[in-house]
Amino acid sequence: MDESEADKAAILVVIRSETEAWLQRDFEALASHWLQSPQTRRMEYFASLGIRIDEGWDAIAARLETIMERFPEKHADFERVRWEKVNIVIAGNMAWVTYDQIGIDAGDDLKRELKILHRVDGGWKIGCMVMMESTVEQANSPLIEVDADKRILWTNRLAQERIRDHQGLAVDAGRLRARRREHDPALRDAVHLAFRELQGQTRLSLSPKQAWAVALGEDTAGVPLYCWVRLEDGKTLVSFDDAETVARRIDGAKEIYGLSPAQVRLARLIVDGHDLAGAAELLAVSINTLRTQLQRIFDKTGVRSQAALVRSLLSVEAPNK
Repeated sequence: MDESEADKAAILVVIRSETEAWLQRDFEALASHWLQSPQTRRMEYFASLGIRIDEGWDAIAARLETIMERFPEKHADFERVRWEKVNIVIAGNMAWVTYDQIGIDAGDDLKRELKILHRVDGGWKIGCMVMMESTVEQANSPLIEVDADKRILWTNRLAQERIRDHQGLAVDAGRLRARRREHDPALRDAVHLAFRELQGQTRLSLSPKQAWAVALGEDTAGVPLYCWVRLEDGKTLVSFDDAETVARRIDGAKEIYGLSPAQVRLARLIVDGHDLAGAAELLAVSINTLRTQLQRIFDKTGVRSQAALVRSLLSVEAPNK
């Protein structure tokens, strides 16, 4: 083994040992792999918590010790953790490593990491860590990653299960398309728009998880079908059967059109495909009450049919704050 390969092997040992020490809640072992300097940095991004930056080893150590005290349970299944897309570059006494770390929390959770290491007294120490949590693999709705020509690059489990019988989307020769050809240009245009935003040099003017709605016609019960093209984790994704996006759209409609809580409840049931009789049963009110509420929703949104109402509600975005 030449010197470069020996260094790469030693660096991988450091990364694995530091991770195992974290899972075993062994602070001393973990600290032994870090450069304990005022210049040391630890930077994290979590979808639910945002960004955190700890500057200097003292701040990093205090943070890690606090976490270990609050959550002292050791994780015995270190073998489930795996590293993919590992890339190591060494220049003199410094090295930087990028990789995807999968399974450290639960299941197939994904963390994208960068570590910068220094050679100290013949060994490697971590001087900077940058970690970003990926949310795509953990989504609770069907997701399909596509390229600019709608070629499918990746699908999550839910999409694999549901796409075959979906009434609005289909797969044709490895490409995603609208099942009804007349709706395919809208899907193509939304994907192209997403890629223009993704490749642009200016900051994206998108609210978190904003999506472009694409109408796909109606299902056999006459309920309008939609999918959404969105940008997340640097990918262009198509989602469908997406309860989270539907809820966000209706929340946006509530704010824009001034819908009351009762009107929002009725609107959600209509979007979910219920007729007034079914909605009345679920809400334990009379059909006449819901007819009055529906008419008021029509007045506020400017539509005159339930199908048009669904299209209006699912096309709206909540204003940025």
